[in-house]
Amino acid sequence: MRILRSSLIGILLAATACNQSTEPTPVPETETIQVTIGTGPRIDIQTRTELTDGTDIKWESDDRLALWARNSDGSFAFEGAVFSLWRYGTTWEQAFFRGEVPAMDPSGAYRYHAVSPVPASASAETRQATYEIPAVQDGTFHGEWDVMVADAVGSEEAPAPALVEGDNSDAVALAFHHKIHLLRIRIPENRLGEKISQITLNFPVEIAGTMSVDFTDAAAVPTVSGSKSLTLRFDEPKDAGDEVYATIAPVTLSEADAIEIYATGTLYESQHRTIAGKAFAEGHITPIAYNIPEAGETLGTIVRLTLDETGEHTLGERIQSFTLRVEGASFDNGTAEHTFTVGESGTYEMLFPQGSNPEELSGKEVTITYDSEHALLTRRFTLPEITPEAVNTVALPGVPYLLSEDFSAVESFDIDTNNTLGNTSSGSNTASTLSQLPANASSSWTGARCGVETGKSLRLCSRNECAALTRGSYHGRLDSPNLEALKGSCRIVVRFNYSMARSSNQGNMLQPYLAAGIADDATRDATSNLWGSFISGEGDPGTILQYNIPAVIYDLDDGGALDGSYDNVTRPAEFTTTATPAHRIVWEAYMQSGEPRETFKYYYSNNWVYIDNITVSIAE
Repeated sequence: MRILRSSLIGILLAATACNQSTEPTPVPETETIQVTIGTGPRIDIQTRTELTDGTDIKWESDDRLALWARNSDGSFAFEGAVFSLWRYGTTWEQAFFRGEVPAMDPSGAYRYHAVSPVPASASAETRQATYEIPAVQDGTFHGEWDVMVADAVGSEEAPAPALVEGDNSDAVALAFHHKIHLLRIRIPENRLGEKISQITLNFPVEIAGTMSVDFTDAAAVPTVSGSKSLTLRFDEPKDAGDEVYATIAPVTLSEADAIEIYATGTLYESQHRTIAGKAFAEGHITPIAYNIPEAGETLGTIVRLTLDETGEHTLGERIQSFTLRVEGASFDNGTAEHTFTVGESGTYEMLFPQGSNPEELSGKEVTITYDSEHALLTRRFTLPEITPEAVNTVALPGVPYLLSEDFSAVESFDIDTNNTLGNTSSGSNTASTLSQLPANASSSWTGARCGVETGKSLRLCSRNECAALTRGSYHGRLDSPNLEALKGSCRIVVRFNYSMARSSNQGNMLQPYLAAGIADDATRDATSNLWGSFISGEGDPGTILQYNIPAVIYDLDDGGALDGSYDNVTRPAEFTTTATPAHRIVWEAYMQSGEPRETFKYYYSNNWVYIDNITVSIAE
């Protein structure tokens, strides 16, 4: 194909390979010779303001042309012989074409005529070659629509010689003229409120369809029959700053012959504007600055989704995509599932054209799945009322933490956290399912000696008892659901707040301790009759219970205020570890040894650790 190179307009008036479904009537089978002719397209393309940036045309390897040889009596020695590019000349603008023609009478006198590309059809009787200029184009230039007619080689007074086997480029050197007109449409401004998918131009005369040229007369004006309307339908939406092209047949209009132009987006059609008529001459370019006006008509319904939190501040890493799923309705793609790739804009749109039924989504519960490198998280939300033929903005729930709990939606419960101080009353070590807290698909929160005050925080109780020199320590424990949102093993960071308090019948000031870590075994029960967080005796307090779970220990530095309560949980805590989907977070409240053991004294104490604002994220 021919390519016109210009630093100002890039591919302007490039001619690409021809893909016609039909060609001129083939030459009858006679003795043929292989001949070469020369050509160099004539650079006659100008805008209303002269191009001064340096414009040149080059031929491409798949270019072809059709050649006719006319005898001195007006008949044709051959018709529409197809020639293909053979090689370039000394410059890109020059080329040699090779084809086969019937052997010619060496004594004959001839005139040669040519067009490029090879036409869809041609007639020696009418001397017309026809091409199709589509009424729907994509906004880019197509070389197969760049119709060119060459000046005749030879005349009645000075005929050209017969073609001979081999090189004839000195005798037949074609100079072509472009016969189409090109519109270059620039979009300085877009007031439609959305990108546009097409531009429509309505002319008062036909400018697209079947265009015919006289292949024997490069100066003859082409004729066109077909459409007065031209639609540019873009593969990618266009916006302010973009530039598109349209190919039309040349026509001459007066200023009073107005051309209607309007743009179409996904939801709106712009107000219609007019362009004054002019001479749209062959081989010329008309630049048009089209400022897209405000909307004039609504075309459908948009559901505009906004996602402000994409995971960096919660999950610990940015999600790559999210998927919506709904039951009993369909999204704009005609299915109950729609996946969006996360971009920088934070806005994602679904377009429902006129005649569809987006209202069926109103009030539907939607499952949203967030997909990141290390995690796959799911939340649910309810769609609002969807108004047809309008923009409906829906704020999506932000990407959550891997796990989080602030107990603000939890109703009060208590499991052995405030037993009597008047006698032995240690409660149970058995873990209870905490149905008041949200579970996930595979597991729930569990706890022993724990409780919540409505909407505030959770506390664990380590119960200590000493009666007749017999001592007992009964730990409190909280286990989270499994971290099933993880895709595999990765580093996580666990953050929470805590505080401590105690109540005792003897008024001593020993503090409780908190151990926190992760576990992936099946045991969730608490333990008793152990001092410290270890298997027996004094042991290593860096493990949880007798299960030898590595843990981080939190305390009050032996003297901190025992001022914790459901309303006062302010001390920050954090630890980082490696976890898998089978792991869960575990917290344990316990006491170190040191309760008084005087003879005939009875000691009972409830030792509390308050926990709040739990978050688990992917560690950076």
